[in-house]
Amino acid sequence: MAKGGYMQVEERFAEWLASRGETRSLEARDIVVGGDPDLPGETRRLSVPADWSPAAADSLAALLDTPRPLTTKPKPGVKSFGALTPHIADGEPRQLENSLEDVTTRLAGSLAWSAARQGAFDAPEDAERLARELAASIQARLVTPDAHLLREGGVDWAYGDTPQKAETPDLPLQIRASARTAPGQLRRVAEGALRASVLDVGARVTRERLEAIGEACRRCSGDESECFDPRRNAALARAMRRALKDGVPEEAVERALALARQGTDDDALSALIPDAVPQRPALMHIPASLAKAVADDDAWSFDEDGGTVRARDFRTGIARSIWSFGTPGLAFHEDPPASGPILYVNLPAFLDEASQLQATLLVDAIRYWSTVLILSASKGAPSAGTISLNGIGAVLMSAGLAYDSEDGRRAAAAIARLATLALRSAASETGATAPGLGPDLDLAGLPECFDLLVETLGTADTNFMPKAAIARPGIQLACLTPEAGIAGLMDADSLGALPVAGTTTTDDTYSGSRRLRDCARRGLEQSGLSAGSIEAAEDHAAGHGSLRGAPGISLEALRERGVPDDALDRLDDSIGEGASVRFALNRWTLGDRVCRELGLPSDVVESQAQSLCLALGYTEQDIRAADRHALGTGSLDTAPGLNADQKAIFATAGAQAQMRLAQAIEQQIEGACATALALDGDATIDDVSALIDLGGELGLRRLDIRRTASGLFDLLPAIDFDKGDYANEAPVQERIVERTVERVVEKPAARRKLPDRRKGYIQKATVGGHKVYLHTGEFDDGELGEIFIDMHKEGAAFRSLMNNFAIAISIGLQYGVPLEEFVDAFVYTRFEPAGPVEGNDSIQHATSILDYLFRELGVSYLGREDLAEVSPDKADPGGIGKGVEQEKLAQEAAAKFISRGFSRGQVPDNILMFANAPKKAAAGGQDGTDTAGHYELEDHTVSRPSSGRDISAYSGDPCPECGHFTVAGGDDSPRTCDACGWHD
Repeated sequence: MAKGGYMQVEERFAEWLASRGETRSLEARDIVVGGDPDLPGETRRLSVPADWSPAAADSLAALLDTPRPLTTKPKPGVKSFGALTPHIADGEPRQLENSLEDVTTRLAGSLAWSAARQGAFDAPEDAERLARELAASIQARLVTPDAHLLREGGVDWAYGDTPQKAETPDLPLQIRASARTAPGQLRRVAEGALRASVLDVGARVTRERLEAIGEACRRCSGDESECFDPRRNAALARAMRRALKDGVPEEAVERALALARQGTDDDALSALIPDAVPQRPALMHIPASLAKAVADDDAWSFDEDGGTVRARDFRTGIARSIWSFGTPGLAFHEDPPASGPILYVNLPAFLDEASQLQATLLVDAIRYWSTVLILSASKGAPSAGTISLNGIGAVLMSAGLAYDSEDGRRAAAAIARLATLALRSAASETGATAPGLGPDLDLAGLPECFDLLVETLGTADTNFMPKAAIARPGIQLACLTPEAGIAGLMDADSLGALPVAGTTTTDDTYSGSRRLRDCARRGLEQSGLSAGSIEAAEDHAAGHGSLRGAPGISLEALRERGVPDDALDRLDDSIGEGASVRFALNRWTLGDRVCRELGLPSDVVESQAQSLCLALGYTEQDIRAADRHALGTGSLDTAPGLNADQKAIFATAGAQAQMRLAQAIEQQIEGACATALALDGDATIDDVSALIDLGGELGLRRLDIRRTASGLFDLLPAIDFDKGDYANEAPVQERIVERTVERVVEKPAARRKLPDRRKGYIQKATVGGHKVYLHTGEFDDGELGEIFIDMHKEGAAFRSLMNNFAIAISIGLQYGVPLEEFVDAFVYTRFEPAGPVEGNDSIQHATSILDYLFRELGVSYLGREDLAEVSPDKADPGGIGKGVEQEKLAQEAAAKFISRGFSRGQVPDNILMFANAPKKAAAGGQDGTDTAGHYELEDHTVSRPSSGRDISAYSGDPCPECGHFTVAGGDDSPRTCDACGWHD
């Protein structure tokens, strides 16, 4: 290493951060632990920059999950450089880090202190300046360290904690295309992928079935002997029967029941469930000779007398495995595996207000971070780390360059070349290895956004002249796709070298609304469009968020038709939350009164409740036009007012365009540009083969291909598996015999019509903090015929989903589907919201909204006491909830249970209430003997003391004489019926 300090630091990042003003200052936010602000839960205070999105703040909170010492003190006996001093804990109390500044201070301080200890600076002030620069680069999101660095980086220096070791990723199975074992390895990789999928499905089904067994036991409110006996617990019997039917071993079912009897929770079931076998990634190395043999249609010979095959047949076998399972990955050029920490350089953050790429800042960022990583790495390490370029697609769009264009590839290559030169400069100062330079570039004709880039490249020194002996591991340059947590921190418009995924994104300011991505807006500005044209293009892509002035269906047109303003406000609120006008204009948005005023028949309103657009006379074209106006198209490549070149900037990039851009970058960085292609479901094996051939021609270092979906998934819902395909079956020949036979002719199910004026009840409850209203409608015989579900505080999309779900259930009930089928299908389903139930006396806890609803229906209409925690006969008989005082049935007014509106004001005048035990009135004497079989009914509209028996004294058995469930006694005492006087 060169003598004396060699690292010159200028505070450009701090100045860049200060120029952003209040948007980059830290502000305190309340972060909900778990990430869902709509659900109640623990919150924590976290300070992040003001311009960070909620998703970025949540990502940081998820990373800072280890408590650190609350107070620290300087570590004795260790050298300090200015204010950079290692610290240790001063006491036992610990807490989670609660600010981005905590992270940047420990990480930047530890790296700067380590560099100063190795003589990188002339003065301690330079080390402090570097620490401030590194911290500012993180806060400005110019550079984002990987998850392990953010969690553990510098904790030994700042707190005296021992940092946890980073998880070592599984190295992929290396398959050499020339090895004699290659065909067998390829086959085993495909078989392993299939086996892993099957085991994953089996593990999930097993867990669900065993959890249902434990749930059935825990929810039983009877005696222990009853709850754990499938002969006496119907829910447990059903759960065990389903588990055995789905192939769960009897031993696992028995052990799950035994664990439930011991009071253990579902976590104890893990020992009974097979672990999903993780699929080991595989990487096939394809040499240029195989690509040439495929192109020439020659034979391909394997090493060690492994035989010879036609090269194209071998290539097709590889394509078939990739087409089927998305594995193996492909490498057409040797590349060392990445090791050490990873730093993601967020290229769009280096653009100023005029979209000019600040080349000097980019050079400083790579030089500073490369230097500190090299100096902190052990000399025997294979690599000091990786610097990954991120957001190239967003930079190209911001500059007004098409991703699939020659200028776009030249600009990307120029950025990669500048990064290589900056890395070589740091390596020469520290005595580390460095990548070579790629071919020279013709930079003429690039947009003005890259003027500083072109200028910096023109004056850069391309010679690599180490100032010390090369004895340290160097930094690898790459272009990798960051993991989800790190991508969320950056609020990136694009990842790695991938193209921008859509020109619009969610607007955090308004729930459900959309806005243009920053790079798309910059691209429109760089295309020379006027402000009016940019606004029109944004409205085309992101929509207006309202039906005001919309073609086809507008608020003005609906108001002229007589829709009141309050209904229009509800409609526009739904549109603003992202709902389609097709479903926002529904029965519940308008209201039944408005539907009648608009002249819609009641049967039409009922049958088309979820979407009234067609019933109101609007066409599909009107609906599409209104949706485009309100919600936008999501793309700019079809926007009016843009010419062909401008539309190409925002066009979707194909697979070949991504591969050619990756080649341009890899030539300059001598590292891998991760290219992950997601093909449509209708892609063929030949399409995959063509991409493999192109990858061999370009010599890519890493290529992953997979299909995102299959056309079969769209076909499955249209197949009637129960009905089958009988089109080719021979017609049944009727055989005539000399006797009378009865032939059963199955007719299509007819829909049973509900009475126009019908009974039912409304149940209000709170499930996990979320209010839900259940409204039932009954046939004349009291059977359930319809349900309505309302959750007022939820978003429009969730409310619409629940409304449509209720309609589907109602239609099934009216076509004769037994309620018990629905109850068995939906009880104990698990999803949020879930938790304690308030307002229902029979159900106290639910695993989901559907679990609560169908257990309530099962208890109320089917007498399924096994679904209730509290026996319904001991609960509030009105089912009104915990907010009403529990009283005896005999003391309740009839008006509490019968709708005055339904009975047209006749309640309680003509309705009598039976007491808990109707008292017998003798026709003759006063001794209470039954001489004439006459019974007096107590009118509980008049307050009088009850002399009857409490209903809990009844045995629950029907009377053999009259059939009433008013039989008391049993066991050691004689049984008597309070209704008819029968006794044994």
